Amino acid sequence: MGRKQYAVLTAALLAVGLVSTPVSAAELKPASSGDGLGTVTLITGDRVTVSGERVAGVRMAKGREHVRVWRYALNGHDYVVPDDALDQVQANRLDKRLFDVTGLVQQGYDDAREPNVPTIITGASASRLANGIQAVDIPKAEAANAWKHQRRSDQKVWLNGKVKATLDQSVKQVGAPQAWQQGLRADGVKVAVLDTGYDANHPDLKSKVDSAKNFTDEDDRDSVGHGTHVASTIAGTGAASNGKFTGVAPGATLLIGKVLGEYGGREDWIINGMRWAVDNGAKVVNMSLGGAVTDGTDLMSQVVNELSDRALFVIAAGNSGAPETVGSPGSADRALTVANVTKSDQLSVSSSQGPRIGDYGLKPEISAPGTDIVAARAEGTMTPFSVNEHYAKISGTSMATPHVAGAAAILAGQHPQWTGEQLKNALVSSAKRLPGIDTFAQGSGRLDIARAVNQHLRAEGVLAFGNLWGKQQADRKITYVNDGPNPVQLALTLDVKQKHGGPTNLFTTDKTVTVPAKGSASVTVRANADDKPNGEFEGVLRAQSGDVVLTTPLTANLKGAKNTLTVRVPSREGDPFRALVIVQNEETGVADGYVTVSGEATFEVPAGKYRALGQILDPSFTTTMFALPVDVSGNTELTVDTKQGKKVSVGIDDPEARIQSGGGIGILSDVDEAGPRLGAAVLAGGSAQDLYTLGGHQMRGLTLNSSSYWTYPWATIKVNGPQGYEFRYAFPQYDLDFEGDLTARVVDVGEADTESITKAGDVTGAIAMITPKDWNAPIYPPESQLRSGIELLKTKGARAVVSYFNPAVEDRTPPALSTILAFDQADLTGVQNLLKQGPVELTITARPNSPVAYFLADSVRGVPTGHDFRFRKDSLGRIDRQFNDTLPKNTYRYQVGVLTAGDLIANAEIEVKWPQRRTDFVSAGAELLLYSATGFWDKGDFGGEVALPVRLKPGQRHTTKMFAAPLGPELTQAPVSRQDGKPVPAAYRLKDKISLAIPMFADSDPGNAAQFDETNLGSTVLLKDGKEIGRRSDRPALGEFAIPTGPGRFQLIADATRPQSELLSPQLSPKTRAEWTFRAGAGTDQRAALPLLDIRFDLPLDDHNTAAAGKPLSGKVTAAHQPGARQAWITDVSVEVSFDEGKTWQRAKVRGDRVEIPAGQTGYASLKATARDIDGNSVTETVIRAYAIK
Repeated sequence: MGRKQYAVLTAALLAVGLVSTPVSAAELKPASSGDGLGTVTLITGDRVTVSGERVAGVRMAKGREHVRVWRYALNGHDYVVPDDALDQVQANRLDKRLFDVTGLVQQGYDDAREPNVPTIITGASASRLANGIQAVDIPKAEAANAWKHQRRSDQKVWLNGKVKATLDQSVKQVGAPQAWQQGLRADGVKVAVLDTGYDANHPDLKSKVDSAKNFTDEDDRDSVGHGTHVASTIAGTGAASNGKFTGVAPGATLLIGKVLGEYGGREDWIINGMRWAVDNGAKVVNMSLGGAVTDGTDLMSQVVNELSDRALFVIAAGNSGAPETVGSPGSADRALTVANVTKSDQLSVSSSQGPRIGDYGLKPEISAPGTDIVAARAEGTMTPFSVNEHYAKISGTSMATPHVAGAAAILAGQHPQWTGEQLKNALVSSAKRLPGIDTFAQGSGRLDIARAVNQHLRAEGVLAFGNLWGKQQADRKITYVNDGPNPVQLALTLDVKQKHGGPTNLFTTDKTVTVPAKGSASVTVRANADDKPNGEFEGVLRAQSGDVVLTTPLTANLKGAKNTLTVRVPSREGDPFRALVIVQNEETGVADGYVTVSGEATFEVPAGKYRALGQILDPSFTTTMFALPVDVSGNTELTVDTKQGKKVSVGIDDPEARIQSGGGIGILSDVDEAGPRLGAAVLAGGSAQDLYTLGGHQMRGLTLNSSSYWTYPWATIKVNGPQGYEFRYAFPQYDLDFEGDLTARVVDVGEADTESITKAGDVTGAIAMITPKDWNAPIYPPESQLRSGIELLKTKGARAVVSYFNPAVEDRTPPALSTILAFDQADLTGVQNLLKQGPVELTITARPNSPVAYFLADSVRGVPTGHDFRFRKDSLGRIDRQFNDTLPKNTYRYQVGVLTAGDLIANAEIEVKWPQRRTDFVSAGAELLLYSATGFWDKGDFGGEVALPVRLKPGQRHTTKMFAAPLGPELTQAPVSRQDGKPVPAAYRLKDKISLAIPMFADSDPGNAAQFDETNLGSTVLLKDGKEIGRRSDRPALGEFAIPTGPGRFQLIADATRPQSELLSPQLSPKTRAEWTFRAGAGTDQRAALPLLDIRFDLPLDDHNTAAAGKPLSGKVTAAHQPGARQAWITDVSVEVSFDEGKTWQRAKVRGDRVEIPAGQTGYASLKATARDIDGNSVTETVIRAYAIK
C-alpha cells in the first residue's frame, strides 16, 4: 500500500466569513513563520485563515459579505476562489496561483511575511511578453478596493511569484580539461549569470565580469554567496587555488544580473534580468534558480521560450527530489533543464524529476555533477560550508547547471554561428547515459563536454511523446546532423522500458540511417498505442558508429482509449448553474476537477471505474453535494438529479445554542494507492444555510464529514405571528444599546436613501429594515447614504436597524442606531412578503456574551442521501476557560478557533467581550486550537496568544487561562518545522549558530504559546565565557548569532519594552528582562534545545489581573527547562517584589512551589524571580508592573 490519494469536497454556502467584524474587533495575527495559524489575503481583499498550509476558513472583506466562495484542493494544494473572480480565472485573465493558498504560504506570501499582493500585469495579447510586463504590488489593506477596478480590466494579472536559488573533481568528470587541451576555453563568449550577484573582489572573478546590474531591492553585494559560487563554476580562473578550482569555461566573459536577494527573488526581477542578458549579447544564460512546479505555460516559462531565439537558457530542474517536481522556468519547452548527479554518477536524492506536470513533457533533458561542488566563496558568506577563506562546498541542481552552461559556452566558442537550439541539441545528444537512472531523472544522460566538442554529429530534438490516447500511431522525428567531411552510417537502437517494469516493443524505428557529409538525415520513431492504458515509458534512442554515440531521450504516457465523460449538474430548480465537479479514478485515486459556469463539466479519461464528486450552489442559495459512481467504457454521460438530494442537518441538545459561521459539511474520498496526494474541496462556512446530499452508494474510503461551531448568539431576530420564523443569520455591527428583548413593528426603508425613508412613512419606535432594490443583482449603495439614512431614521424616532448592507466598511465608527446585519436573502424577503399582507412585528433579543461554545465534528461512512448529525453534551469534552484582561471596561476581542478532525480543518470566528469565563464543549478526539489577538489589525498593534491544541475524551475536563498575569518571558512547547518535521525550540544551537525566538510578553499559562507583537522593541546580548560575541539592538530575544566552535558557558541578556497601548490600560508589563546563563555543547547538524530555565507564576488575580490592596498574595511559582533540553535538578527558586517599579525590592516567601508575596497598596507590583539548577544553569526574570493592585 502506498501513500493515500484523496478527494475532499466540503459544502459551500453563502460566504465563508459571513460576518463583518466591528471596528473594535482585533483581527487575526498572522503566523510569523508560515507554520501554525496564520492568514493569507487574496487579491480580492478576502482573508483566508490557514493552519500550516491548509485552509481553515475564509473571512470576506467588508462590503463583500454576500460573495460566494469556491474552495477546493487539487494535487495537495488548497484553493479559494471568490465567485466574482471565477469568470476571469476561466478566461485566463487571472493567474490561478493568486488563489492557490497553499502555494502562497509556501512562497512566503502569507500576511505575516508579505504586506502586498505581488502581481505582474501583461496586456491582453501574449505576444512580446518580455517587453510588456509591469510589476504591481497591491497593498493588502487596499486589495478589496483595487479589486473593484481590476474586474473591469482586460489585462492579464499574474502572481509575481517568488524564485529561489535551487569544482575540481566535477570539472574533470564532465571532460572540460580535454576541451581545454584543444584550446577550447570559451574565449570571448558572453555567459549571463542571473543569481544573487557576485563578489567583485574574489580573486577567481577579477577581470571576468563585463557588465553587472542589480534588479533586486537590495544592495549590489552578494550577501548569500550563491551567485559567486555559480559564476566561478562557469568561468572562475582558480587564481585563489593555483588553478585547482578553475571553472568549466575559464575563457568566457560574464554578465552578472542580480535577480535574487537574501530571501530569494520575484518573477519580475527574473524576467527583467533575462531581457537584459540577451540585450547585452549573452550567448548562454545560466539560471540556477526555480519557482513553483508548472506545466510550462506560466509567465516566466513563456518569456524563456520567447527569448530563446537569441540565447540558450540553461536552468536548474529544482531540488524537490521527487517525480513531477520540475519548477519554473525550468519547465519551459526551450530551456535546457539540468538534473543533479553525484561525482560517482549516482542520482542525487534531492534532484527534481520529470515528467513535466500536465502534459507529461520531457524534463529534465540533461544532468551534471552538482553534489559537493567546491567553488568560489563570497566574503562573509557560507560559513558552515566553507573549505577555506576563498572556497565553499555546496550541492544542488544550482551547482549542476553552471557545468552545463560552461559547456555550452565552450561549444559556442567552437561554433560561434550556432544558435541556442543547436547548442542544446549537441549537449543533450552527446551526454553519457548513466545506468540505473531513468530518463525522468537524468534526461539523456550526464554532461560529456569532451564528446560534445569532438563528435562531428549531433541529434536534433527529443522524443517527447507526452500523453497518448487510444489506438494511435504517434510519430516523432529526430534529425541527425553531420558537420564532418565523410558520410556516417549510424546503427539505431531503441532502449525503452515501462517505468517500474520491463522492456517494450510498442516503439519502433529504422535499424540504421546514413547521414551525408555536411548534411542531415531524419528518422521517425513510432509509438504504437493500443486501447489499453499501458502506462508510463522511458528510455533512449541510441545512434552509434564506432566511437560516435548519440543519445536521444524518450518519454511517453500511453493512457489507452480516450473517452469523454460528461457530468451535468442542474440546480434543484432544474436550471444550468455553476457547479464544482471532481472525477476520481477508483484504482489510482487520481482526481481532476473544476468549477463550471454552465452546470456541465467534461473530462477525457481512460476506460475504468470512477466516482463523481461535486457540489452546486443554487440561485436560491441552497447547496447540494453529491458522490456517485460512474463506469466508463466509452463516451459516457452522467446527469446528477439534484432534486433527489435530501437535507443535511446538525444539532446539539442545547435549545439556546445557534450554529455560527465556520466549519461546514464535507466529502472525503480516500483511495489507497501509491502516488501524490490529490483532492478537491469547496468550503464557504457552516452557518444555517440549507444543504442537501445525494449519494447512498457504497464506495471505499468515502465519508461525509461535519464540522460546526455553536454559541448563544449576541442577537437573534424573530418574526412574530402565526407565520413567524427566526432569522437564520443576525450579527450586531457594534454593541447594541439594549439587552434582552426589543419588540417593535418593522418598516422596510429600502436602501436608506431619503426618498425611500420618506416613502416608508412613520418609523417612530419601529425597527427599520434596509434592503436592496433588486434582489437578483444587489448593488451596494454608497456608504455615506447608508450612514446618513440611519441618522435620519434616528431623528424620525426609529429604535433599531436590520440591514442587508454593512454601513461600516470605510467609516468604522458606530452608526447612529443599533444595527444588526442580516445577510440571508430569504430572511429579509420573507419579511417583505409578509408586509404585503399587513403589519409585521419583530423581536430582537440581545445578550452581552455567550457563556458556552460548542465545537463539533463527526463523520459517517459513505455519503448518504441526507443525514442528521446529532450531538449530546455528555458525549463531548469540556474546557473551562478564563479570559483575563487589562482593559478598563468590557471590550470586544476577536478569537479564532481551529478544529481539526481527521483530514478536515475548519475555523470558527468567535466574538467575545473580555474578561469572560466560558465553557467550551469539544467533540471527543478532535483537536481545538484557540487564538486570541492582542491588538487591532489596522493599527499595526497586534500580537496574540494561542491556547495549544487539546484532545479530550467524552466527559473529560480541562482548565485554561488566557492573558493571565504576569506577562513575561516564555519557553513553551516547540512548534514543528514544516520543512523537516522536527521541533524548532525557542532557543537552539545548530552547528556554530544560536537561534533565538523567545516571546518576552507571554501569559502565565504553560498551555499557551505567544506570537510576536511587531511593536515589541528591545535588545539582545550574547556572551561566551564572559566575552560578548553577539548583539542586537532592535529586538529582544530574537535573532541568529554566529558563535565560536566547541562547547562553552554562555550568558544571554534580553531587555524588552512595549509602547503604551489602548489595549493595555492600565499598562501591565511595559518592560521585561531576562538574564540566562547556560552551558551549550558542541554544535551538530541537528537543532539542539538550549538548557534555558523558564519561571511560571499561577497567582489568584481577578479577571483584570488585579490583586486586593493591603493583603498578601499567595500563589504558585515553578521553574522548568525549555522543552527538549537536558533536564537537571532545580536547586533554588527565589522571588522578589517591588512596589515602586523596580527601584527597591523585598523578598517574597518561597516554600516548594508556593510563594507568598507581601501586601502592597494601590498601584502595581513588579516581580523578579531567579532559578538555578544543579548543572549551573540559571535565569533571572524581571517583569515591571506584573499585576495591578486595587
